[in-house]
Amino acid sequence: MKTMLKTLIIDDEVRSRSVLRAMISKYCTNIFIAGEAATIEDAVLLINEHDPDLVFLDVELGLGTGFDLLGQLPEIRFKTIFITAYDHFAIKAIKWSAQDYLLKPLDPPELIAAVNKLTLTSAQVQNLPAAKPDSGEVNGKRIGLPTMDGLVFFDIGQIVCCEAKGAYTECSFTDNKKILVSKPLQVYEAILLPHGFFRVHHSFLINLACVKEYIRGRGGMVVMSDGSNIPVASRKRDEFLKHLLH
Repeated sequence: MKTMLKTLIIDDEVRSRSVLRAMISKYCTNIFIAGEAATIEDAVLLINEHDPDLVFLDVELGLGTGFDLLGQLPEIRFKTIFITAYDHFAIKAIKWSAQDYLLKPLDPPELIAAVNKLTLTSAQVQNLPAAKPDSGEVNGKRIGLPTMDGLVFFDIGQIVCCEAKGAYTECSFTDNKKILVSKPLQVYEAILLPHGFFRVHHSFLINLACVKEYIRGRGGMVVMSDGSNIPVASRKRDEFLKHLLH
């Protein structure tokens, strides 16, 4: 039996609420919309009344923001999916542990993927049984990446690099496969740094085990096992070389 998610829509634009409500009705059958609010004050009352599982929260709410709303709550017991017309709020959304971050105008596949992740453990390292010698796993560590169809697991060692694509991240693999996932690069940096990865540039997180060559320059460049050339920021060069030679 499918679990229904009690959901609130917080957005100061009537049309935006109407569009989201229609998309949820059409594509997200496991969501029950318990209420809507247009202001921070009304939203606080609504959250206290309904104790929702999920809140779709617009970043800009009249004279305040969705972050102001969250800051007024003594406890946040619901998942949050931020919705906004601007992508520069992504890092702040991460700090508030947002489940996802969707840009207007909403894209149905992105909405579906965001909702699907609520019933899965998304983008986190899984502790699995010890790997077989020929399995290619790195200490039994795998990562689950959210896709349109749900969550797909990969051996961490198969990831060559992760590249920032706005509020998204493109992961490249040793078999030349690429997957675009709906989380910013900062999320994967926090997960993968303890597993032999290094942020060589504000746009790139690389697997040190997949580095084939380092080319000198102001910051330099690395050639990865998949043939890609990735720049190294000058401020990151010395620290990167220490990690590479460790």
